[in-house]
Amino acid sequence: MAGLSIHLPFNSKFNLPIPYTSISRSIGSVKASVSSQPRRTRRKKQQQHQLKTVDDDGSMASGTEKVLRLVFMEELMERARNADSAGVSQVIYDMIAAGLSPGPRSFHGLVVSHVLHRDNDGAMHALRRELSEGLRPLHETFLALVRLFGANGLATRGLEILAAMEKLNYDIRQAWLVLVEELVRSNHLEDANKVFLKGAEGGLRATDEIYDLLIEEDCKVGDHSNALTIAYEMEAAGRMATTSHFNCLLSVQATCGIPEVAFATFENMEYGDGL
Repeated sequence: MAGLSIHLPFNSKFNLPIPYTSISRSIGSVKASVSSQPRRTRRKKQQQHQLKTVDDDGSMASGTEKVLRLVFMEELMERARNADSAGVSQVIYDMIAAGLSPGPRSFHGLVVSHVLHRDNDGAMHALRRELSEGLRPLHETFLALVRLFGANGLATRGLEILAAMEKLNYDIRQAWLVLVEELVRSNHLEDANKVFLKGAEGGLRATDEIYDLLIEEDCKVGDHSNALTIAYEMEAAGRMATTSHFNCLLSVQATCGIPEVAFATFENMEYGDGL
């Protein structure tokens, strides 16, 4: 708009007499301007109508695309919930054929379909395919993969997913907790301890439930060393050991035949000095 501004070469300060011929010419030019005004108005209306038509076509196309994408996504998620990986892949191919680009949610559905089928390789292949498309996977996609690998006792793969999340600047704390819990539930306690301690050393703080779960499970299997180490980590994070924790530790210490350590633990519990 600045390039269209007009600057007059002088400021008009005087009223000068205008010759008759000038007045006639001025009137004639005004008449010509008035007579051509309807034509200009019609042209302007036509241009506005054309612009409006273009806008309407664009909004219609955008609206149609949204509806079409919604239909595809409903079908895709339905097949994902049924663990139908082949069906999800077919919907994605149909989307591409219809001129739509599958996004992170489409690939999330593909990953979930493999996760529900407990297909480790298929889930990883779906993730790699998404990354090769230049897309940023959803946080939920990584959580689903971590849960799968933890449930199948694949701690190393779970750690690889955590590393990938860090590279994408995701907060990995929740995924780390899920991985630890799933490893415990799937009876891979040793791996759960390793993953937990690796995260704790990196500055991650567990929930009270995870601390309790690990200490209790380690004590059940007679793993006094890990139980005590995790109890120390818990206290370092600001949560003091409770009577329940002391009872678990005393039980495993007595079972392992280390009365001196058990007595020291009992004294700490009695005087409230912590571990």
